[in-house]
Amino acid sequence: MMKLLFVTCFLLVISSDTPAKDMPVAEIDFKADFIVKVTDYVTWPEGAAANAAGVVCVAVLGDSPLTPKLKELAAARTSQGAKMSVTSVTLDDNLSAYQILFIATEDKAELAKILTKVENKPVLTVSDAYYFARYGVMVNFFKEEGGDGKVKFEANQMTMGVAGLKMSSKLLKLATII
Repeated sequence: MMKLLFVTCFLLVISSDTPAKDMPVAEIDFKADFIVKVTDYVTWPEGAAANAAGVVCVAVLGDSPLTPKLKELAAARTSQGAKMSVTSVTLDDNLSAYQILFIATEDKAELAKILTKVENKPVLTVSDAYYFARYGVMVNFFKEEGGDGKVKFEANQMTMGVAGLKMSSKLLKLATII
């Protein structure tokens, strides 16, 4: 029932066309909640769904207003028995050591370097930069121009497949497939 509630929430979040740094609280809450709960809807290869200690590790690359909310939600999830951590990282870190990588950049050249570091690795890449799923990010948040202002997401199934990840059909029904 909780999973169904999460899936239906995708249709309820409304936001404005503001830069990431000025992101409305509702949008921050939605994106952070999605990132934390996406582990319930993605299948990783055997042994890759968590680190050796059984912790799902989320990395945030770059300065993002989502980081504090992600840390809060991960702590709450951990207190309920599902171990999760959130770490701020740089391009110099071992990005393939994480299960989820939130990419907080809009620079396509930097994105190329980032994606090269996790290429073919079971790391779910997530972004909220303009149509980054078309460049290889697995999950990308967006708002349609002239649309209703709701946060939607793209899913790049090909990139996920190459990395050995599979997204639930329940979640894919809500995605724009790239």
